[in-house]
Amino acid sequence: MVWDIPRSSWGRGNFLFWVLSTWFGANLLVQAYWVGTYGNPLDANMLFEAFGPIAWVIAVLEILLWSFLLVYAFRRTIIRIIAQHEHQTDSRAADFV
Repeated sequence: MVWDIPRSSWGRGNFLFWVLSTWFGANLLVQAYWVGTYGNPLDANMLFEAFGPIAWVIAVLEILLWSFLLVYAFRRTIIRIIAQHEHQTDSRAADFV
């Protein structure tokens, strides 16, 4: 197996996808553990009481990450819609008659 991945293949979207996937997966695992251990879901009030002011930093960070994903997805969608409506030309050289 070859692990020579060029640096150019890791774009912003790819990196953002993996960060948010990891964040979402970690949240899902913590929630599953909490429900399995205590029988009720972990709620925001409990997190804010446990972490104190650091919980607000975590909440702001999560809001920023999801906002970046939303903006990135919206931007990519608009760019693809515009690219579909642009005139496509043939890349072959013109033949003189």
